[in-house]
Amino acid sequence: MNQFCDWLYLNYAAPRFDEEAMPVSYQYQKQEWLTYAQTLPNRERLLSLDLLNNLKDCWGAQAFAYGLQAGVLLALEILPDGPISPEAQ
Repeated sequence: MNQFCDWLYLNYAAPRFDEEAMPVSYQYQKQEWLTYAQTLPNRERLLSLDLLNNLKDCWGAQAFAYGLQAGVLLALEILPDGPISPEAQ
């Protein structure tokens, strides 16, 4: 990512991943899952944690990219007909 995207992520997206700021229902479900995960054999527990963290990272990056793209489009004041390059005007 370029410096601007890094700054946006660090100042706007990353703070939203704070576990303590998540809704109580999320915290309850996470605790419930972690309790259940303790009953799994080590290999399955590690695999499930890796898969969950991978999904969280992928979806977080995807959501950030969509938000950044939407912000850029709004900042460009796209006309209803779609983007028009300066050369086409």
